[in-house]
Amino acid sequence: MTPRLQLNRRQALMAGATGLAGSMLPSFSREALAQGAGMEYVFLSVVTQVPFWRDHRDGLDAAAQSLGVKTTFTGPLDFDTAGQARQLDELIVRRPAGILIFPGDVGALEPGIARATEAGIPVAMIIGDAPSSGRMLHLGISNFEAGKEGGKMLAEAVGGKGKVLLGTFPAPAVLERVEGYKAYFAENAPEIEVVDVINDKADPSYAPTAYAQAILANPDIVGIGGTDGDSGKGAAIAVTEAGRAGEIKIVGMDRNDDMLPYIEDGTLVGAIAQKSFAEAFLAVHLLHWLNTDGMRVLPDWKSAAVNPLPEQVVTGVMKITPENVSQFRHA
Repeated sequence: MTPRLQLNRRQALMAGATGLAGSMLPSFSREALAQGAGMEYVFLSVVTQVPFWRDHRDGLDAAAQSLGVKTTFTGPLDFDTAGQARQLDELIVRRPAGILIFPGDVGALEPGIARATEAGIPVAMIIGDAPSSGRMLHLGISNFEAGKEGGKMLAEAVGGKGKVLLGTFPAPAVLERVEGYKAYFAENAPEIEVVDVINDKADPSYAPTAYAQAILANPDIVGIGGTDGDSGKGAAIAVTEAGRAGEIKIVGMDRNDDMLPYIEDGTLVGAIAQKSFAEAFLAVHLLHWLNTDGMRVLPDWKSAAVNPLPEQVVTGVMKITPENVSQFRHA
């Protein structure tokens, strides 16, 4: 059978799916692709109002089309970790086929993740992890290493010396990026001093004010390193209003559409982007293959008391620069 005939057969099974994922799958997983009707995979996040989640939503949509399943994105609009924990309990009652979670507060979610697992609902952690919770797998960047990549970009932009600010918000995964920045400076650019770490709340309406106040308090800074999706634009607005665009070097995080123009015009020297689409797309596929025996690692992995999935999928980062920024614009 030719590869083209194999692809056509998979397209028929997926009832109008893209075929891209199916063309890469071994034959035993075709049954999994045909079993998607009625299955729902839910992504539970936090601060869901921000543009950062666009790629995760796109990845969910693509996975739904590829597998013939339903995908849903939900979570508190702001950094309401208690609200996220309550929503997890509500999801367990609904019993979806699988849950993807970006954790605002791992400690608040671990009991719920354990209850989901006990109820037979597989859980995939996205970006932030809860390894002792019973989750099936974790997908995302190494936040520490992502911070080091941002630190390298900022250090090169400021010439390896001077005072800088770091921007973040208090989610554990994001705070790890702050530590990555600091580690890179300590190891490779000891003449860079981090004079303050700003909580911009990952809030696009608040972040410019947070950075404006920090610049007033630290007028001799030469750079700002952002570790969340709204830090880049927030810092760009603040330095522009202060009349210091181009003078204070800024490195952003992620690929928010409203930030990219600031890379194009040079206000930001660049950004470190997560592979968010891949995180959501792969997580749904892996959980679905688990649910439908699409990955037959063992005859019965449950009775064997093992986890057949890869427990860690490190997705890496992409560097956005003025030279490639046009490729990162969403259609």
